[in-house]
Amino acid sequence: MMIDISRQLVSYVDHLGKDASHYVLIADEGGQHILLSHANIYLSKNTGSSIKTSMRYSGLIAMFYRFLSRQDKYAGISVAQYHPIVDNDDIKRWQVDRQRARVALKSASPTSETIFEDAKLVLSMFHWLNRNGYVTNVNVNLKTWVANSKSDDMLNYLQSRETVKIDSNSIRVLDKERRQKVKKSLITKEEIRELIGSFSDPVYGEMFRLSLGTAMRPMELCQFPYYGSGKNCHIMPFSSMSKGERTAEYTTVGKGNKTRTIRVNIKDLEALERNYIQPYYRERAEKYEVRFGHKCPLSQLFLTKRGIPVTPENIAVRTHAAKVAAMTSNSNFRESISFYDARHWWPTQFLISFFGQKLLTETTDVLFAACAEVLRNQMGHDSLETTYNHYVDLARVVLMAHNGMVNELVVEKGESVEEFMDRLKVDRNVPVDVADE
Repeated sequence: MMIDISRQLVSYVDHLGKDASHYVLIADEGGQHILLSHANIYLSKNTGSSIKTSMRYSGLIAMFYRFLSRQDKYAGISVAQYHPIVDNDDIKRWQVDRQRARVALKSASPTSETIFEDAKLVLSMFHWLNRNGYVTNVNVNLKTWVANSKSDDMLNYLQSRETVKIDSNSIRVLDKERRQKVKKSLITKEEIRELIGSFSDPVYGEMFRLSLGTAMRPMELCQFPYYGSGKNCHIMPFSSMSKGERTAEYTTVGKGNKTRTIRVNIKDLEALERNYIQPYYRERAEKYEVRFGHKCPLSQLFLTKRGIPVTPENIAVRTHAAKVAAMTSNSNFRESISFYDARHWWPTQFLISFFGQKLLTETTDVLFAACAEVLRNQMGHDSLETTYNHYVDLARVVLMAHNGMVNELVVEKGESVEEFMDRLKVDRNVPVDVADE
């Protein structure tokens, strides 16, 4: 019989005097509420600075523990004593169980890749427990990784340093290792328009469009203001902004509570006002005031039909529903499409627009030295190598496949999302290996 595990958000000041907030897991076992102490210690030490991360980690750990409670191996054992019994085979069986459930529901998600990445996250918890003196039965292998920094130009940006990473081969079960890389490709113009048109609420389509033009993550989009303040005091509806500049700086707080300044194309802000602010915002702000008893703050731009602020979780759910609708109406729409395809699309657009034909002739080191800092700032990656490896090859493949558009792309600077889509006639998929973040 599966146990019930609930989550509760706790906030406090830690022993260093810093504010911390994270979720704790509570199991209902025989009418008693039992704190999952080891999992909760892990959550406090590793997710205390990000509620969103804590929500994800705690949800996956709770899911794994519920699965364990259904196994004969754990019959009659208190959930508080699971951690020293769990082994690598349990993590493998959990992956298989999720795969079977997906097939039974005839669902497109979670994909094998997602299931495997979730299992790696659970593995990381046991690695942390092992490392901090807690007894577990999970064997976590380690491997050493060294950044490849052979060129002088790249060394200007990358410091070659040895780090330790978890070797996840010990839990790999769904696919052969050589098939674990997922073939990704640039989302096509037709798929962009199909997805935007399939959202039941147009707010999500406009947020996707803004992500295409800025590479902002869902959590960053949800924070984008109607009227900005402080460093963002110049951010406002396009009709109220001073004209003349092609782009505007926007300071955002993203993954890991890290602040960065990105560039937003003025034409994309114009499209945002035309497609969302003018037709929808006022009515939704009024619904917000009725619902919450006070005026909608100027820091809140994106609202649902009911006047509720959009959250990253809303975006994930609504994008999946829109994808299903798009696949129903268009058999060529790929089930691998997700909201994060916008983050793959921006750097590809940037690289093609910035380098044009040089992408196919210049050495990688020269290209890296010229644009790596721009890519890192806009994408919010700590590792320049990560950004570089993900997207330069993708841009090259796309450019080679659509070489007839090169000259036009080179001469036109500062294109908006709509202009770039109209110019780059991407009518077929161009697969290349990249990785989601």
